[in-house]
Amino acid sequence: MKKSDILQALARISTDGIMSFSAFTLAYYLRMEWYEVSLFNGLQTITLFPPPNTLFPFSVYLKFVILFTVTLMLVMALQGRYRLGADEKMLDEWQYTFWSITASMTLLLGYFFFTKDYFFSRLIFGLAWVLTVFFIWIGRGLTRLVIKKLHALDWGVQSVLILGSGALAEKVLKGINKQPHYKIAGILTEKKSLRKSWQGLSVWGNFSSLSAVLRREAIDEVWLTESTTTAMTAKIVAASHINHKKFKFFPDELGLDLAAIKVSTFDKFPIITLLNSPLYGWWSFVKYSLDFVFSIGLLILLSPVFFVVSLLVWFTNTKAPIFYRSNRVGADGKIFKCYKFRTMVVDAEAQKAKLITQNERKGGVLFKLAEDPRITPLGHFLRKFSIDELPQLLNIFKGDMSFVGPRPHLVEEVKKYPDHNRQLLSLRPGLSGMAQINGRSSLSFEEEMKHEMFYLKSWSLWLDGVIIIKTFLVVVKGENAG
Repeated sequence: MKKSDILQALARISTDGIMSFSAFTLAYYLRMEWYEVSLFNGLQTITLFPPPNTLFPFSVYLKFVILFTVTLMLVMALQGRYRLGADEKMLDEWQYTFWSITASMTLLLGYFFFTKDYFFSRLIFGLAWVLTVFFIWIGRGLTRLVIKKLHALDWGVQSVLILGSGALAEKVLKGINKQPHYKIAGILTEKKSLRKSWQGLSVWGNFSSLSAVLRREAIDEVWLTESTTTAMTAKIVAASHINHKKFKFFPDELGLDLAAIKVSTFDKFPIITLLNSPLYGWWSFVKYSLDFVFSIGLLILLSPVFFVVSLLVWFTNTKAPIFYRSNRVGADGKIFKCYKFRTMVVDAEAQKAKLITQNERKGGVLFKLAEDPRITPLGHFLRKFSIDELPQLLNIFKGDMSFVGPRPHLVEEVKKYPDHNRQLLSLRPGLSGMAQINGRSSLSFEEEMKHEMFYLKSWSLWLDGVIIIKTFLVVVKGENAG
């Protein structure tokens, strides 16, 4: 392990500690002393918060600042935030630190609950949580900036030996060129070759030359980007470890689905289970529980809206049903009734057969007309702001749908799915999702499936939160309705 990896980890630890302590300290002063701000030499006073009922000295509060800071750093360490050689994207780092801070805050609340110690102020607690997230994100960003500048000076840069010269190796090469903390020292090809260079890089021989190259050249990591025999792979791993080099293997992304990996044992044999999505086990239960709780709350909160919209839909045609029910395909291929406010004329399905030749949706699977004559004037308004989809909260409450997931498609549409897209049927359909925030009904079938498959393979609670926020913005703007 290089000293630079240790120094980078220590920089993160130090920054997190300083930022956490600073955030809690600022929260105290905002609540206890700076709740009023005087402007213009005391002529104008702005009250940020109501005066505290009890003033207590910072010396009493200090031990809880230290307690939280230590707790946070321990939680960060247990969750791998300080591991040596960490290489995370900034958004991933923000996500993981957010949950670490939230978990630490929860532990601190538990401390007050079980010890029945003096609880200073709920406002201080809320301010401290927000400020800690904000401060640590700033600290991590500044640390990244400093490290990036040092990498430009060739400090802490990892020297990589690439094994392979195929299509996957080319993709890895492009990725390395975007990462200043890596540089390619040379290339080894699988078979003997007369080439002395590849993509402007030196070719030092074939895989059999690995041991000699590692002894001769200054290499930090060995990256295998080519499928080879089990015996050769074993030799490559052994040679890397004997020469104290880090070994990394890049499987063929077209032949191996690595959305989620579960490592276990069977009768003392190691087993690697490849799952089609990170959404499994307890995460699936957590997502279902959140859907259930929030659907109940929103159904109660939006009940006046349901009443008013129901009346408006009923007045458009008193003999037609208020709700439109259609068969949709849910998780595991289960058929369920999807609810919407009626936005079309009563005989819409019969008219669809006549309009099918005018379909404007690319791909031939989904049906869409920009100026669909079957939609009522009220229906246009309801669709523009997605109000017609509010009854799907009932589907979420029943467990047929989720707040975020793939779009709930019709049975006849799912029958036209290519085989690889049928993986989406392992998830509950969503009221919103990647397709809805990336074009909605303006997408072709292939574009929609691309977004949905990305969600399947990249799921996280953080991604769900981002999608919900972006959905709100899209709905407010009334973009690509339908």
